[in-house]
Amino acid sequence: MTLHFKSLSNTSAFYRHLWQTTALLLLASAVPTFAQDSLSQQVVAADATETLDDGDFTYIGEIVISARRVEERLADAPVPVSVATDDKLGTGGIDNLRDIAKLAPNVQAFEASGTSFVIRGVGSQSVQGIGSEAGVGLFADDVYLGNPDAAPQFLDDLERVEVVRGSQGTLYGRNTIGGAVNLVSREPGDVFGGETEVSIGSDGYFRLRGGFDAPLTEDGRWLSRTFLSLTQQPDGITNLATDEDDLGLKASSGRFTLLGQVTDRTELKFTLDAEKTDNDSRGGWAPVPLALEHKSDLDNPAHRDDKRYGAMLRIDHDFDFATFSSISAYRGFEEDMLLDGDFTAGPYDPSVGAFPLQQGQVQDQSQFTQEFRLSSNNQGDLSAGELSWNAGLFFMHEDYDGYQFYDLAGISADQTSRNLLNRSGDTFAAFGNFTYQATADLSLTVGGRYTYENKKGNVAVASPSGTFFFGPPMQGNADVSFNNFSPEASIDYRLRNGGLLYGRIASGFKSGGISQFFNADGSVNTFDPETSTTYEVGLKTPVFNDLGWLELNVFHTDWEDQHANVFISDFQRVTANASSATSQGVEVTFRTDLTQDLSFGASYGYLDASYDDFVYSYFSAGSGSTQTVDYSGNDVPLSPKHSAGLSLDWERPLANGMTLTANGAYTYRSSYTFDPVGAYRQPDTHLVDASIGVRGDWWEVSLWATNLLDDDYLDNYFLFGGTDYGVGAPGRRVGLTFKSVW
Repeated sequence: MTLHFKSLSNTSAFYRHLWQTTALLLLASAVPTFAQDSLSQQVVAADATETLDDGDFTYIGEIVISARRVEERLADAPVPVSVATDDKLGTGGIDNLRDIAKLAPNVQAFEASGTSFVIRGVGSQSVQGIGSEAGVGLFADDVYLGNPDAAPQFLDDLERVEVVRGSQGTLYGRNTIGGAVNLVSREPGDVFGGETEVSIGSDGYFRLRGGFDAPLTEDGRWLSRTFLSLTQQPDGITNLATDEDDLGLKASSGRFTLLGQVTDRTELKFTLDAEKTDNDSRGGWAPVPLALEHKSDLDNPAHRDDKRYGAMLRIDHDFDFATFSSISAYRGFEEDMLLDGDFTAGPYDPSVGAFPLQQGQVQDQSQFTQEFRLSSNNQGDLSAGELSWNAGLFFMHEDYDGYQFYDLAGISADQTSRNLLNRSGDTFAAFGNFTYQATADLSLTVGGRYTYENKKGNVAVASPSGTFFFGPPMQGNADVSFNNFSPEASIDYRLRNGGLLYGRIASGFKSGGISQFFNADGSVNTFDPETSTTYEVGLKTPVFNDLGWLELNVFHTDWEDQHANVFISDFQRVTANASSATSQGVEVTFRTDLTQDLSFGASYGYLDASYDDFVYSYFSAGSGSTQTVDYSGNDVPLSPKHSAGLSLDWERPLANGMTLTANGAYTYRSSYTFDPVGAYRQPDTHLVDASIGVRGDWWEVSLWATNLLDDDYLDNYFLFGGTDYGVGAPGRRVGLTFKSVW
């Protein structure tokens, strides 16, 4: 298949950035070659792949994943999955949740008070208010994280990250309408030892990380691992009101893992983790032209203090016919955030209605999840006529208590105007599938998921200060229930060259709920579930006489009743259900070894995602009449039509036993909108990350840069009072990292 980029907007600019980036990456990889004439030509394996016997090429498809809740080669999984192994994760690379979007085509991440994902146009495209639920499921060691804000800031101590594109309902405890992001943590080693990392960077960036493996018994049946991390990361935004750079984020986190063999057939895994972040930045919000210059003009003191913590107990028992798994987990999240409320440092002038304002939110969320799975022991190893199966039960209880406030800056926090939400919810689900191996090469899979959810909430508007920014005091409650059955069917055919051809039809479901807002008629704002149906055909195959690995996916998704924000006044919004939207497109990924020392990867995604029918009517108190907005035909937010990526990885051993390395990655996204209105479009973005380093037997030093071209774009955006406001994404950051293993 030949890809033509002639349909790209700003084609000449795209080609210019593409060739500049390719030349830069090739130069970074070539410089060490010319500088070291005596280097050995021996290939050094530096990732989690396995080299096959048919040559020097290392198949990316040999990476072992668990995206379908069983361990299998990436090449054997009939779903579109992008993977980053531990050598690509961490400082200077795929380092935080937002960076995960660089891994795959048609994947987008955005920053609200937390990080959310949109895959193929499907997800949570805008801030739904406090207590919102993500459309793309985030799982940490198979545990679902119900609140997007509760996700960890950094990708610390992970074995790999998996991005699964498309709805997944028959294998995961929680339904995922847009896809799933799986964070798989590193397990304890069987010998005493550890590793440390120290990183310094521009604008005061500092990081200290370390892990320690400690076997607890001489026979190696009980193992432990402890990991700690400290980070200071400025936001890179200059505040004109104070004439200084904001202090940004200070984060500390840790994880303890215990892994043991209770019996020869029973394994236990227990984890404890916690993260505390203090952010003294004033928030970064500014009119878009100022935000794109990495500047703000905020005079009100601000802060954001977050705490995330949890515990997980997993028990796996191997029966003769199947493996049983029990995963019990508790997660907690607390947040206290205060921001400048008028986004300016304007003077106090009551004659024209200019007052300094404050805004913020407080959240307290906890969840308990319990998942049981039973899987036949013949997964992925079927003979013609055999059957394998998976079955599971899932339960989740969530408690949420939070409020948002907005008021004059001089008002004490307990007197501010606010809207409050106190909510609890229970989810029950049963899911499973059957795979029938019709012939040696052809298999059929059918499955389904039944979900029942109940949510109860109390909603209120209060204004002890008497300023009534959210309107007059109101109070109400709601009790909503939803149920859904989501079937799924797929067929896959094993090609003679070791490739895989598959087709899939899958239903997706995202629960409805209760927001902290009131409708224009005074009733509590509730919204219905979202549903989707996806049709997909995929191909995974070696190419060029087994010298390259190609993946191709073509998909079409019909999406009904999407959750979207609709503003009914400057200070009041509700969550509405758009009638329908369509998302369709193509995804291509390719990887090969250009030489024994240099590997190359490329990806491209085309996405056409737009609202088919989205008309919303409401009564506006300000105008005293019914207002109607029609977003039909508009682009679905955070859905760039084109996405592309390039990567180069080079390494060569030195004669003295050391190894020289260099790598670079380029990520392109065409323009997209942030909301259904679509008045503002994010310009095309061109991001380049690169590093060069040398490593020995027990140490490694690397010089790295992120956003090397210092491209200007927004992390988030919203329209307020007729003005476009945004937060500038991080600019260029350069740093040095030293790692040691002991």
